[in-house]
Amino acid sequence: MRAALKAGALPVTIGGDHSINIPCIRAFDDQGPIHILQIDAHLDFVDVRHGVRHGHGNPMRRAAEKEYVTGITALGIRNVSSTSKDGYDAARAMGDDILSVRQVRKLGTEGVLARIPAGARLYVTIDIDGFCPSIAPGTGTPSHGGFLYYEVLEILQGVAKAHDIVGIDLVEVAPDYDRDGTTAILAAQVLLNFLGFIFHARGQRG
Repeated sequence: MRAALKAGALPVTIGGDHSINIPCIRAFDDQGPIHILQIDAHLDFVDVRHGVRHGHGNPMRRAAEKEYVTGITALGIRNVSSTSKDGYDAARAMGDDILSVRQVRKLGTEGVLARIPAGARLYVTIDIDGFCPSIAPGTGTPSHGGFLYYEVLEILQGVAKAHDIVGIDLVEVAPDYDRDGTTAILAAQVLLNFLGFIFHARGQRG
């Protein structure tokens, strides 16, 4: 990650479980302030669980502790999972703006984009379980009622136009559960389209 950033590249990390986000965010400690856009079914804001501080339930908590992380916008959250009420309370106290799928749909794309701080440099982390398991079954913690393809794509297109995207990870695709390969195809399409949006927007800015 540090080598990619030093080279002026846009780092894109494909996981793996969500714990890979932790070292990715650490690599930005000399890059100036960043805001995190999280697309996920789960908040992933546990402090310590079963003695684990750096697992797939902890990444957003570890990120929020960094001085250079100015806040987190979490979209699609709809399942308590490992994060209990105290984790939600801590997340909000530490600057996490939490929106469920239904809240995102009620706000619409423009309403969601308006909640992300203007001018923020964005690191985008996408957990594939943010999508509905009807289109993304190949994950270890499926949660019904998730996003559909264009709901996420339009948000990604919007942030690419309005913000400098400084890093991306896409995690939690589990091939053993992806019997027909549709989850992997979805992940590839999301990433390729998002990269297209980012570099098109950069070209438009000159």
